[in-house]
Formats: sequence, C-alpha cells, structure tokens
Amino acid sequence: MKSERKIWQEASAQPGSANKRLVGVERITELNPGEIFSQTFSCLMAGFVRPRRKRRMSGMSTLLVMMVLAFSSFLWAQENDLKFECFSIDDGLSHSKVNSIFQDNRGFLWLGTNDGLNKFDGYEFTAYRWKPNEAQGLSAQLVRVVMQDSKGNLWIGTEGGGVNLFDRDSNSFRHFTPDSSSEIKISSQDVNSIIEDRRGNLWLGTSNGLDLFDFAHKEVTNYAPAHLAAAPARAKIVNVVYEDRQGNLWVGSQNHGLWMFDRDRRDFVCYEHDAQNPASLGDNDVRSIYEDVQGNLWIGTTFGGLNLFDRTKKTFRQFFPQRNHSESNTIRAILDAEDGHLWVGNRSGLYKFDLAAQRFRHYQHDPNNPYSLSHNSVQCLFKDAKGDYWVGTRDGLNFINTNIGSFVHYQAKAYDRRFLNNKVVYAILEDRAGDLWFGTEEGGLNHLDRETGLFTYYKHDSRDPHSLSVNNIKVMLEEQSGNLWIGTFQGGLNYFDRETKRFSHYQNRPDEPSSLAGNDVMALLLDDDGDLWVGTFESGLDILERKTGECRHFFSALDMPGYRMISALMQDRQGNIWIGSNRGRLGRWNKKTREFKHYQLPIKNIVTIEIRPIFEDEAGNFWIGTTGGGLYYFNRADETFKAFTMQDGLPSNVIYGILQDEQRHLWLSTTNGLVKFNPQSGAIKTYYQASGLQSDQFCYDAFMKTRDGEMFFGGINGVTAFYPENIRENAYVPPVVITRLNIFNRPVEIGGPDGILKKSLTETKAITLSHRHSVFSFEFAALNYAISAHNQYAYKMEGFDDDWNWVGNRRFATYTNLNHGKYTFRVKAANNDGVWNEQGAELQVTITPPFWQTWWFKLLGLAVLLLIIKHFYDYQMQKRNALHATALANLAQLKLLRYQMNPHFLFNAHNSIRSMILLDKDRAWQMITELSEFFRYTLLNFNKVTASLDEEIKAVNNYLHIERIRFGDSLEVSFAIEEAARKCLVPAFLFQPLVENAIKYGMQTSPLPLKVLVSIVLQEGTLSIDVSNTGALVKHVPEETGKEEVHGTSLENIKQRLEIMFGEQYAFQLYEENGWVHSKIRIQYEAAKNGQKATKRLTIKPASAAALTQESGSS
Repeated sequence: MKSERKIWQEASAQPGSANKRLVGVERITELNPGEIFSQTFSCLMAGFVRPRRKRRMSGMSTLLVMMVLAFSSFLWAQENDLKFECFSIDDGLSHSKVNSIFQDNRGFLWLGTNDGLNKFDGYEFTAYRWKPNEAQGLSAQLVRVVMQDSKGNLWIGTEGGGVNLFDRDSNSFRHFTPDSSSEIKISSQDVNSIIEDRRGNLWLGTSNGLDLFDFAHKEVTNYAPAHLAAAPARAKIVNVVYEDRQGNLWVGSQNHGLWMFDRDRRDFVCYEHDAQNPASLGDNDVRSIYEDVQGNLWIGTTFGGLNLFDRTKKTFRQFFPQRNHSESNTIRAILDAEDGHLWVGNRSGLYKFDLAAQRFRHYQHDPNNPYSLSHNSVQCLFKDAKGDYWVGTRDGLNFINTNIGSFVHYQAKAYDRRFLNNKVVYAILEDRAGDLWFGTEEGGLNHLDRETGLFTYYKHDSRDPHSLSVNNIKVMLEEQSGNLWIGTFQGGLNYFDRETKRFSHYQNRPDEPSSLAGNDVMALLLDDDGDLWVGTFESGLDILERKTGECRHFFSALDMPGYRMISALMQDRQGNIWIGSNRGRLGRWNKKTREFKHYQLPIKNIVTIEIRPIFEDEAGNFWIGTTGGGLYYFNRADETFKAFTMQDGLPSNVIYGILQDEQRHLWLSTTNGLVKFNPQSGAIKTYYQASGLQSDQFCYDAFMKTRDGEMFFGGINGVTAFYPENIRENAYVPPVVITRLNIFNRPVEIGGPDGILKKSLTETKAITLSHRHSVFSFEFAALNYAISAHNQYAYKMEGFDDDWNWVGNRRFATYTNLNHGKYTFRVKAANNDGVWNEQGAELQVTITPPFWQTWWFKLLGLAVLLLIIKHFYDYQMQKRNALHATALANLAQLKLLRYQMNPHFLFNAHNSIRSMILLDKDRAWQMITELSEFFRYTLLNFNKVTASLDEEIKAVNNYLHIERIRFGDSLEVSFAIEEAARKCLVPAFLFQPLVENAIKYGMQTSPLPLKVLVSIVLQEGTLSIDVSNTGALVKHVPEETGKEEVHGTSLENIKQRLEIMFGEQYAFQLYEENGWVHSKIRIQYEAAKNGQKATKRLTIKPASAAALTQESGSS
C-alpha cells in the first residue's frame, strides 16, 4: 500500500545493482516491517541527508531518529526552495497541454499545444488555431514542436499538418506536407522534432524517418537506418533529433532505440535495448536527448529511465527516479539546472538530479499549494534568455523564477508535521540549540527541529492545566536556562519548561493587586539585570519578580496613565529601557538614574499610531516602526526625529519589523511587502509575494535574525526566511515591443479596410493615420517574464510630449486630437528590479491633415481668395465710382434746389423792404439788418449738406424777425422743441421754406392773428417735425401740368432734398385738420445717421380725405 509520498528512493547505477542509497526525504511510502528494517539499515550505512542541517548527531542519536522515522507512516522535508507560477486556459492559453516551448530572438515565448500555437509576452496569450478552409492559417490543430532558425524563421511541427513556416509580417503560415501540391514535399504529415545544425541545415524528425529539409533549394532528403528502409512508416517514427557540441546528430526513435547519424557517410549507428546487457540502452522508446554543460549525453526513455551514455565505452548507465514506477521512469524532457544539477521531467512530475550524490529531488503537484507544479505529467522543459525555466505540462505552463529561490517559505498545512499548523505567525525565536520556535495566532507554539525538519506543536488543552494557556501567541523570548517566556492574547504570560514540557501561567487576578496587570501580553523584555518586563494591551507595563511571581506596575508608580498600551520594549547598549506605546508615545527609562523621559513622535494624526518595533542598529542608530506613520530615525544627539514614508518610496506606512544585514541595509516588514532600505542613500527596494514571500502582508513583531545571519519574517501566510547576501537582483535587460494599436478602443487588424497595418505591428516601423483617427492608443510589453506585473514603463510622443511619461506598470498610451504632422512614439521599460532598457522601442507616426489643410488645397484656396478679392475690389471700385458719380449728381441737385430756394426768398424779402422803406424807414432798416444775419448764415453754410436742428432754428428765428416786422401783431409763432432733438442733423435750410410756406398761405386763409406752431420730437429713433398754421390748404393749378395741386415748388423742393438724403427712410405729409394746416416730416434718425437701410415702413395717417399723403420707408 502506498501513501501520498514515499520515504525512500533508489538511485542504483544499473539494473541488478545491490547498492541502494537514501536519496532524500521528498517522498513518502508505506513499507512492510521487513522493508523498513532493510532500508533503515541501508540509510544508516549510506548517511542521512538532512534539510538545513546545522550540527552533527551522534551515532546513537542518528540510530534512534532513523528508527523512529522508519516506523512512522510519514517522513517529509519542507520543499521551500521552489515556487511555480502557473498559466492555464483561464489565463488565455489555448489548450492546457503544452508540448513545446521556444523563445524567439525578439523575446516572445512560443508554445505548441494540442489546440494550436500560442505567443506569450508575459501578460497575454495570442492564439493561432487551425481553422477549416483557411488557406494561410495553421495547417493542423496539434502542435508538436516550435523552433526558430538562425535566419529568424519560425518553424512549427504539427501532427497531421506537416511543417509550417510562420510569416511574421502577415501572421500567416506556409504549409509543407507530403501532398503533391506542397511547395516542398516532406516525408510525413507528422513532424515531432525540428533542429538546425551548425551547418545551417534543417532536420525534421517525422513519423517516417529523418528529413533533411533544404528550404533554400526546395529539396527534402529522407533518411532511415538501412535495416528499416523497407519497414512501414510506423517503424521509423522519430521522436527527437539533437545535435551535440561535437556536431554529431542524434536521433531518438519510438521503437528502435537511439541512432547516431553520420552526415558525411549518410548512415546510422544504432543503439538498442538488450535485456541481457545491463549496460545497454534502458528502453527502445527514446523520448529526449540532451548534452549537459559537462558534456554528458543523457537519453530519456519511456520505460528505461534516465540513461547516461559513455561515449568511449559505448555503454549506458541508468538512473531511476523511482524504480518499478512507470510514470516516474518515462523521461520526456532533460535540461541543465543552474546549480550544476539536471532537470528531469516525466509523467510523475519534475525532478532535480544531483549526479554526484546520485540523488533525485522531486517536485509534484499539490492541490493545497498554489505554488506547486500545475500537473505531474511534464511534457517539455525550456530555459529562456534570462536563465529562468519553463515547464510544459498536461495542465498548463509553469514558470520558475530563479531569482526568488533564495526566499524560503515556511507554509502551514494541517496534519503534516513538515509544516506549520497555523499560517498566521506573530512571534519567531531561535533558541540556543539552533532550533526555531513560532508563535501562531490559533495554532499555539510550533517548534521546528532543524535536524529532522519536523515540527512539534504545543497547544492549549483544557484537560491539561500545564498546557499552553491559549493558542494565540504574540511574543516570545528565551532565558538563560533555555526555557521560554511566552506572551499570549487573553491568556496572560506563560513560562515553558523545556525539560518537563510544562507551562506555568501568570495571569491577572482582580483580587490580587500584585498579579499581572492584564492578560493581553504584547511585548516582553529580559533586561541585563534579569528583570522581566511585560507590556500589556491597555493595562500598562509590569516588572515580574521571578522568585515571588509578583508584578510591580511600572507606570502606576510613576503616575503616568498615558502609557497603558505597551506595544514595544527594547534595551539599548547603554542599558536604557525604551518603551513604545500608542498615540506616538516613546519613553526612555534610565535604570541608573531612575529617570523617565517622554518623547512624542511628530505625527499630525496620532490617534491610531502605535510604535511597534524599536531597533538599535550596529552603529547605535535608533529606528522606530509605526502603524501608519512610516519609519522614523531618532537622532539621539539632538533628540529629533526624521520620517521615511510612502512619499519617500516605502510601499506602506505600516512598519512591523526591522532587521539589519551585514551591509548595514535595513529590512522592513510591512503590510505591503518586504523592504530593503539603504539608510545612507535612501534607496528602497521592495519584494512582494510574487518575489517568493509568504504574502505581501506581514505581522507585527514577527521578525528575527539567527546567529548565522538568516532573517525570518512572519506574516498572514506563514514565514519568509532568507540570507540577505543570497538575494539576487534581476539584471536582465528586457526587450521592449509595441504589441497593439487601437483606434477608438478597437484593435487595428493587419490588412484591414483602413489600410493602416499592412503587416504585424511588431514588424512595422511606421504607420500613417488620418485626422479622423482622433483617439488612438498603443499597447506595449517588456519581455521580462519574472514578476512581469512589476515591470515599469515610460513613453513619449516626440513632437508632442516634452518629456517622458512615467506610468509605472501601466502598459498603454492614449493620444487624442493630435495635430497633423510627423511624430515618433517611443517606449522604454524596466524589469521588476528596475533595470531599464533605455533604447526601448519606437514607431514613426504620421497623421495626415484633412483635405482643407493640405498644401494643394491651401494653394487652391489662396488662388480662389485672390480672385474673390480682385472681384470684390473691382466691384467696390465700380460701386465707389458709381456712388461718387451719384453723390456728385445729388450735390449738384441739392445746390440747384438751394439756388431755387434763395432767389424765391430774396424776391419776397426785396418786395417787403421796398414797401417798408416807403412806409417806415426804421423798420425797413431793421429788416435789412435781420436779412443780413440770415444771408450770413446762408453764406457760411452754403456748401454744407446738413445742419443741426439748433442751427436751423436760429436761422428760422432770423427769418421770423423779418416777417414779424412785416406783419406785426398779425403773426404769432411758437416753438415746442424737445431738447434731445436739437443735436440731430437734417438737410440744411429745411425749416425756413416750411415756415415761409405756412406764413405765406396762412395769411391768405387764416383769421388774424395767424398762428404758426413748430413742434420737434425725437422718440425711439424717429425724428418728428411738424410745422402747423391756422387756415386752410390753398390749391393752385400749375401752367405746365394744368392739374390742381395742394403744394407748390418750395414743398416739392423739400421732398426732393429729403429723398436724396434719406432715400426711403422718411415720410412727408401736408394736410388740413380742424382748421390747421400741417406739414409733417418723419425721419428714421438712427438708421439714417448710421447709413442703414430702413427696417419698417413709416406711415402718417391723414386726418381727412382731403389730405395728401406722401409716404416712404418700406424696406
């Protein structure tokens, strides 16, 4: 009956060998008593390989231990040195079974699966699948092998589809099959192996022998051993082809052993299994061939295990991971390991083989361990350019990061004494014997015997009063006797006697003042004087008297109630006791002077800030970790603090543990990773769970450094242990590729209707976008597969960005509404440890303008604009000339009308003066004086087309003085003029004819005295002028027309002048109403003043049917 793991494994050199060795403790088997005694004795003779051994054991001790282990059902060693990162179909892999792995010269990883070909950039899988009737697609579904030749050609061997050549430009495939229609005809549809020899020849291992594939000359030559030449194809199946460093070509067949092909003689030397010869090949089904760094040639077989070929003797030596276990003896893949050992993949998992010790170490799938191998059936192995390892299995792809192997993870697993019994660890201790003690949250006390690799658990037992008080341990220390003091949460203080295995309890008893202040013990310190200091949660600080078991309550005696929560205790080299509390309180107790000094951390929000670790480094510097305030350096000289927080690069402001290495770097455990901090330069390097840690989150006070320099940090998923000098940084400079172009968040396809990508983006040097592609983005990747989530990126668009955009681990860049022109997009990247590829990748980007911004359109537009300008200029000149001619004609007409007005007035004035001289000389002289003033105004304004109303009124007044002299009391003239209207401009000499006309005809028809009213109003942009007189309209018949009219020459003259000046923006009326004759003029003054066209029709409704209306103003 077999259990899950086996204790013993055989490493016999050859079949029939009686020599057996204990090769490790990786597997467990349940044996019958006879086998147990036999193998135990063999083990004692051969020696016991112990994990992490620190000291030698006596012979009797060894015998006792081995006897106990032999009769036990289980024997194990914690496999902490290897973690697998697994990729499955859930991550985008096209099929779970990975048959082949290869990395091309650009850095991409190519995977052959049972459902097509996959390209992997560390983030995403791109699948190329077989599709029926797709002429340039993959020729078959199952991909057996992928490789790249020295010319950069990527070759894919398939089952049922021959060999394919991948066209990187078009992402298409060329097919080569046995069909007559094939461009180059090969021997079989099944291609299991492809290599390129040092001469540049391509060799195909097919299901019908070995093909020399001459791609240049389009020729194929098939080879098979002479004795198989006439055999059917199935007898000539080639599984693997390999060229060693000497140039020998080795062929592993499925049924006929190992062949060495002499390329010059074109014949084979065959090695087959001989059941009668133990030095022959172990089995005729050869699955793998590999030459290690030492020149050893290894042959992996199906049933014959791992075979080492002796080139001199032409013999084979077999090594079996597990004899008589077919799954473990089917060797499918062999590869050099970095430590000089050999990786061996079979159907039972992955093995590391130490040839010198003839020891296999086994790595298997563990459903309870997410970092174990994804499946035990290993199909292939590959070492990438960085030196990391890839394992293809039946259930996905596995990645081994060689940089994280230095972090050891102590995991928790129930009912397995190789592991912790609880994953949350708050306390770690190395005792004087070199063994480790772990205080857990729910699993009590865990003791690891580093000789055996086994844990012993001490837990609370309600039936045993001498068991641990509770299982929640917060702090531990060892006293000189080797016994332990253990602080628990809610269980008080425990004292563990190593010899009796019994626990003594110190707890709070309310009825005893000298008992422990509280049962939640958070900190312990055994000072140089042997005093035990006990810090509690919310109950203060006690000093335990060892002899009496009584406690002195420290802060009660000092009357300092603020120090109730004690989170940290430390004694410095000067003997001072340092006490950390909540709210950023730090205290120092000088035992010599018995003086206490309080310090306050300079933190603004101190309510939740606890001081956790207080650490004194080798130089005597003080470092203080807090729960939210970051790391503080305390300068003891001037008693000042300096903070280091997330703003300085820390991943978290919660510092739970502080240790110092030999290079004086500080190692800080936080709630977001483990930090390596250089106090001199301030440099910070953070390690995360992906780096091999137990988790990103650690626990407070769970840190310890062993006497030989190994550091331990506990967290929520076990414990991380390491030697700082063994932590290797990733020095690999990652290739950088631009992987995708998106326009409006949609990927651009090769040969799409937009014509942007004529070939794959990774093969493209320049692209051209239209101005319509206003939103586009690039995706990119650094081909560093080790913790790729922590790769860093920076990009810029030269011609747009002034500087680099540092975007952390974001892998895309988006641009919107770039101006047309030429740009260069550049991206650079760093690996997970900050090693930058400064050259990066670049892509030329041209954005074409809209047609209206092209040079030819601008030239055309300029020509059209010049034509328009010329046409407009010509039109304006014509219009100006026409307007000028019209203006000259209008001016001439106005002057003519003026000339017509002045003689008429002069004639009337002359007759009046002549009559007045005969009757009254004084009045005649006064009339002459007034007439002179009127003439003076006329002469001064003769060339003026317009005059203000104020000037016109003054001229009318001069005229009226003359008329008043003539008519005396028979004439009454009054004015009603709105003040705002006085500045309005009107045609010069507009009023005088109206007033003269009113007096002339009013004297004929009106009872005396004749009343004349002049009314002028400016309202809402309309100027209204009304000259009214008492009397009636006088009609006359001009000789020229013979028609009766109600107005004479002077009024017609006024209308023509208004027409010339205002066009249609005026209205004139002459009508009789209620014994008054009205001469009314309305002008759209604002429109007329600004030279605008009228926007409404001006209408003055006549008072009677006899009234004559002259209207204008339609628009």
